[in-house]
Amino acid sequence: MKKNKTGNYLFLWMCLFVWQACDTNDKGNYSYTPLNGVEITFAREEENQSLEKGMDTLRIHPTVAGDLYGENEESYEYTWYFCSGKEHRHTVVGKGKNLEWPVSFKPGNYTLYLQVDDRSTALQWIKSTNVNVFSELTEGWMLLGETEDGEVRMDMLVQKPDTVVLVENIFDNSELHLKNPRDLIFTGYRGNKVALVQLWLTTEDQDWRLTWGNNFLPVGEFHEVMTVEEAEVSRKTPRLRDLFPRQFPSYGSVGMAMRNYDSRGIVTDNAIYMTAIGWDGSEAYVNPMNRYNANSNEFFKPYPMAFVMLGVSYSANRHPLFYDMDEDCFVKPGATYGTNATYCEKLADYANDPFPWNQYGRRTIVYGENLRNTTSDYTCNCVALMKDTEGENPNYYIYVFRPGGKGYIGTALNAPTKVGGYTVNKAVAVNFDQATHYTFMSSANVLLYTVGSTLYAYNYSYNTMSSLELENPVSYLSADAYLDNNCCWVGTYDEGAGQTELKIVQLSGYNAPVLAYEEEDCWRLNMKLVRIEGKYGDDPAEEDDEEEEGN
Repeated sequence: MKKNKTGNYLFLWMCLFVWQACDTNDKGNYSYTPLNGVEITFAREEENQSLEKGMDTLRIHPTVAGDLYGENEESYEYTWYFCSGKEHRHTVVGKGKNLEWPVSFKPGNYTLYLQVDDRSTALQWIKSTNVNVFSELTEGWMLLGETEDGEVRMDMLVQKPDTVVLVENIFDNSELHLKNPRDLIFTGYRGNKVALVQLWLTTEDQDWRLTWGNNFLPVGEFHEVMTVEEAEVSRKTPRLRDLFPRQFPSYGSVGMAMRNYDSRGIVTDNAIYMTAIGWDGSEAYVNPMNRYNANSNEFFKPYPMAFVMLGVSYSANRHPLFYDMDEDCFVKPGATYGTNATYCEKLADYANDPFPWNQYGRRTIVYGENLRNTTSDYTCNCVALMKDTEGENPNYYIYVFRPGGKGYIGTALNAPTKVGGYTVNKAVAVNFDQATHYTFMSSANVLLYTVGSTLYAYNYSYNTMSSLELENPVSYLSADAYLDNNCCWVGTYDEGAGQTELKIVQLSGYNAPVLAYEEEDCWRLNMKLVRIEGKYGDDPAEEDDEEEEGN
């Protein structure tokens, strides 16, 4: 007890000592210097700018106002920078208050930062805005053709905010010397699936995959860069004829979107394949399905396209139809999901059907096309132009149908549907036997065809006809629902000049078709046009190492 008492006294003496030490007059200086607060503002028209790489200059004139220094520029240091990558690497593009930066980044969306440093206190303030960079060849229509010496050439009609501009020679063919162009095939673009985007340039002799940004660089030949096992069908090198499903117009823009990133199919000269796309973007085509038994070694010759409903769905399996050129009949995959199919099945015909799926050698296919008459995945039509196989004056027929597709609810599969059948009235559709090019319009039951320098529009519902006389023989014809459901591309070739006059021709009239074009919708091409294919997007494979990634 005595020991504890002594400890208490000691504690009290220490407290008294501390109190005395603190009980002194504090004669220090308690006056404070106010800190400078800074507010950064951008003019509304200088925020969130969209600019073209290599053409435009990013200009921003900010207002930087401090509580103490006002807008005295000498009081601050300025740093403009983009931040990118997981390491948040800064790319400085300006060190003054006002920014003037020639746009040099690859196309993409970026975040630009202005950092303001107070020279007297080293405090920092930051303001940001978005910058969208696009390139000259981001969006538009690729034009494939051949020069007078037969070599491949590519131009592009580029979509600008208020006009369309022709850009020539977008593909360097000086090393490959590709000749006899046949087709362009683009899968469509999807921002988070760029690894699946493909562009193919096919010729009579080779099929080349190209990058699809601004340089259109060769990647490799079809049989080298794709896994295609076709030895059991043919000893010949596999040749690409169709890839499906194709792209669709995105929200009414020329910008094309990839319709399917789960599965894909191809048609070669000798085989049909469908496959599921791997999680890593891999594709393997190893089970040819153009036969009627999975164990059969007898393969039919496929028509070089797949009939697919072209709605707007991003995903889910599409259920195509194909055409057997040997037995002249339409067929479907032999499985509910085409990617599981290793053979095909014939379709059944019934009394009073508008047309037969099975031609039994009496008719054969002349031309096929997938329409975009609606944005619905369930009501887009396909069409086939057929003709009699016998007789000196054969009749022609138009089949309108829909391949099978998923139902509105669940995963039920709708059976292929016959929409309508028509016989071409050759008394109205004059010179039809001499036609060299065909295309079907998506906005009306109208078939366009050409004979020489005349473009004909035949309404097969009302049996009405109109024509448009052009200056030179028509060498190219295709409808373009990306452009407009009422529009088509028409190219006439001047043999002497070695040039194509390309026009956008518009269709109007309900019962009777009317064809017309505007002079502003015409372009002179220094080649013979073979194919037009829409494109949107920029290929990351073309990026330079020093260029920064977008956010």
